[in-house]
Amino acid sequence: MRSTLIELGPWPDWAAALAIVLGAALVLYVDLRGRQADGEDEPAPTGRLVVLGLIGAALGMGLWLAVNRWGPVKVRSWGTMLMVGFGLGLAWAAHASRDEEDITLETLIDLTIVILIGAIVGARVVSALLNWQDFAQHPGQLLRVWEGGLSFHGGLIGGWGAGSILIVRRGLGYGRIVDLVIPSVALGYAITRVGCFLNGCCYGIPTDGPLGVCFHELAGNEGLVPRHATQLYAAALNIGIFFILIKVKPRLRRPGHLALVYLVLYSVYRFAVEYLRRGATAHSYDLIPSLTQAQAASVLMFAIGAGWLLVDWLMARQQGAREGIDDGE
Repeated sequence: MRSTLIELGPWPDWAAALAIVLGAALVLYVDLRGRQADGEDEPAPTGRLVVLGLIGAALGMGLWLAVNRWGPVKVRSWGTMLMVGFGLGLAWAAHASRDEEDITLETLIDLTIVILIGAIVGARVVSALLNWQDFAQHPGQLLRVWEGGLSFHGGLIGGWGAGSILIVRRGLGYGRIVDLVIPSVALGYAITRVGCFLNGCCYGIPTDGPLGVCFHELAGNEGLVPRHATQLYAAALNIGIFFILIKVKPRLRRPGHLALVYLVLYSVYRFAVEYLRRGATAHSYDLIPSLTQAQAASVLMFAIGAGWLLVDWLMARQQGAREGIDDGE
């Protein structure tokens, strides 16, 4: 596997000039696109362009100095794929909301940043609680989130809580926004699992089948044993969930129901794949030893999602029956 995607630095002297030029060009381009989005047709004042160009050049030079001072800087595969996942999720949400006049790209970017922060905090907190002995011995590992070791269930709770606060404060339609974002969650999750594969975490049990992969990051001879690539299974299945959500969305009548469908689908996938997983969250659940920690959480999520959908369906059916009686009278 490849836990470190690339290493940056130390860079040669000529790269400083390139970084300065690219930094200035990037800042000027961002300013140009911003003015175009605001409908400004007039060229920007020369003074403004000079100041922005100097700011961009300073940023480029600062990057070159930082890389040469602390380089080589390792770009982790897992963290990179996490960012790619959030970026693709944002792109899909922007595409899906293109006909919504009250949902701007700026709103979606704000929501993405808030969800990202909440998800990382929640995922790390739950992971630390589940593996407290390991983190207690090395507390500095709590901040090294780019190396993995996050709980998706915790991330879902943290991201949902942080996103909910922003949605309510902005006065946006809660169920509508949640349904807009939830396919992006499935897409981003799938991409992030590719990062888990590259990082060598969340691996599966040994297998003699043709799909076995050796994870050399594991200690001793364990890394030489072919194992199920459960990370790639997860990526493929969640891409499938993403397309299912897109197909199902037009058929759902009430806002918020798509998120409940996602809870059900994710819980079924996660419960099943846990039989092939090892490592984090694959430990037995103390109260029900026959289940892993993730399976126990999936059962709870499934009960919430399916139960909520069932109650809404029964209430809608009862209301329809009452309306039929009133019409008959």
